[in-house]
Amino acid sequence: MKMSFKANENNVKILGRTEVINDIRYINYSCSGIEFEFEGTSASVVLCTDKSKWDENLKAWIAVFIDDEDVPRNRIPLDKDEDIYKLYESNISQKVKIKLIKMSEAAFAKVGIKEIIIEGENKIIHSSRKKHRIEFIGDSITCGYGIEGICNVDIFNTAQENPWEAYAAKTARYFNADFNCVSWSGIGIISSWTDQDEPNTNEWLMPILYRYTDGALDKSLEKPEYEIWDNHKFEPDLIVINLGTNDSSYTKNIDERIEQFVDGYYKLLKQVRSCNLNSEIICVLGVMGQELCPAVERAVNNFKRSANDEHVHTMFFEVQSESDGIGCDFHPSLITHDKMSKKLINKIKEVSILGDKVSPNL
Repeated sequence: MKMSFKANENNVKILGRTEVINDIRYINYSCSGIEFEFEGTSASVVLCTDKSKWDENLKAWIAVFIDDEDVPRNRIPLDKDEDIYKLYESNISQKVKIKLIKMSEAAFAKVGIKEIIIEGENKIIHSSRKKHRIEFIGDSITCGYGIEGICNVDIFNTAQENPWEAYAAKTARYFNADFNCVSWSGIGIISSWTDQDEPNTNEWLMPILYRYTDGALDKSLEKPEYEIWDNHKFEPDLIVINLGTNDSSYTKNIDERIEQFVDGYYKLLKQVRSCNLNSEIICVLGVMGQELCPAVERAVNNFKRSANDEHVHTMFFEVQSESDGIGCDFHPSLITHDKMSKKLINKIKEVSILGDKVSPNL
């Protein structure tokens, strides 16, 4: 029997920050998506995107996982502004779990789920939530930008973007945790990436982006008011902040600008804490340069003293090594992301209740 469903909370588990407009669930952030279970022979989705507005190299990509597989069964480019995509098909009816996530990031083409279509005997059901939750706040590194590319060989394209194998998602999988990625390439706290001598505040800055469910979507649709993110929808046990790489393109070791960054980082911590009263927070940086690591340390110490908050920590990655390969536009490679994840995992074990809650499969 063919049945169709909307991607709402009654039918699917929501992964990441997503927004519903006109019954379409938009899954724009890296690794955002849906997960559901059903018994039947096939499952498809009707997806819409804005590919016609983007260069061919910046179109949206999704990945499909079956039954908790660690590697996607399929990675699919969205080549039309609307189309039907087959997620699963079998000759026999059986119970299946399907996860669909966005592999390309929110800065480029968007993705909306209009409808889920199955051939089965019963309605679809949402998967159960995991015991623990992690939120990652970051930039292109968290998005898996250029992770499958080669520096000075490839021109960035979304086909080579893979957040599933980036340090954030790998860390969350180790702890068998649900996770959100609020990440955007080039983003900073006081300045996004710039090759000028002025701060780049034309694009999103994280203190602004973090407020909204999907500010970029609302902006593209010219909504008069942007949807404020409801923090009760996802209350993380742990938050990892990986920001500062793009700010350093502006601060340039200039003391006055570094002080601006320290102040901005302090205010971001205050903002994040006000939204997440019970989360451990780990502030990380360094894989693409350690210039602002001392400034992050200072901002964290200032916040801990003023807020009397001992649940904020720092950890700094080693700078990526050429021997491990360098991804597109000097971004970390798959090998480097694996090293980052292992270091972060060890830090989490020191400071978080997640430390002894690893996945039984690892």
